[in-house]
Amino acid sequence: MTPNPTPSSPGLPPTTAANVPPSGAFRRHMQSVFIGGFVVLIPLLVTLYILSFIYHFATGFSYPVAQWILKSNVVGHVAHIDTSRAAGYLAPVLAVLLTAGFIYLIGVLSTFVIGRQILNALDRFIENLPLLKGIYGTTKQVIGVFRQSGGGAGFQRVVLVEFPRMGLWTIAFVTNEITDTSRGEKYVTIFIPMTPNPTSGFFQMVREHDVRNTDWTVDQGIKIVLSGGLLAPTELNFGNTTPPPAVLEKNNLPRP
Repeated sequence: MTPNPTPSSPGLPPTTAANVPPSGAFRRHMQSVFIGGFVVLIPLLVTLYILSFIYHFATGFSYPVAQWILKSNVVGHVAHIDTSRAAGYLAPVLAVLLTAGFIYLIGVLSTFVIGRQILNALDRFIENLPLLKGIYGTTKQVIGVFRQSGGGAGFQRVVLVEFPRMGLWTIAFVTNEITDTSRGEKYVTIFIPMTPNPTSGFFQMVREHDVRNTDWTVDQGIKIVLSGGLLAPTELNFGNTTPPPAVLEKNNLPRP
């Protein structure tokens, strides 16, 4: 004998798998598949976006020159080929080559005495312009710091600060240490990156005992910011007010 299904409530048909609407199962299937595909595509889309930004930034001045060269068939007269018809396809490649050649030429020029004198004269000219000298000088100093410190070493360590208000903890990178000679207090200058673009953020100067040190490396901190916290460790000691031993040894600081 087949047992009678128990109705879910009086007057309603029994709830069984056969009574599930096909549209509901199809909707759940499409939703899970769509979300899964979107998650897989996110890294690829972000990578393509960054590459596209770098390409347009690097070839902003060389792309019009490449188009003019191809459309005027300058190369064609030398190589005896017609490049004007393929200008739309060859222009991006030629623009990249022109940019790379220009950068290489500047590098070669800086290795000679006359070339360095020309670049220094151009440098002084730009630094004397009213609108550009502030931006140019600051950018030059930042690039110089990163070159001397080997790139990412410009960030001394990863810390946590209460930002933008008390009770909210944010990842920050310590860039320098300053001593207040009038009170004898130590301050740290920190850079607070934004998610998902860590190249922009906020500069703050806070007292050293107001930050919480972590044992994360700079690479780990950047990955945590880029991932929006998805790659953050599952454990953290919020009471840690002293730098980890690795940071102390790196900066020749005494252990507590």
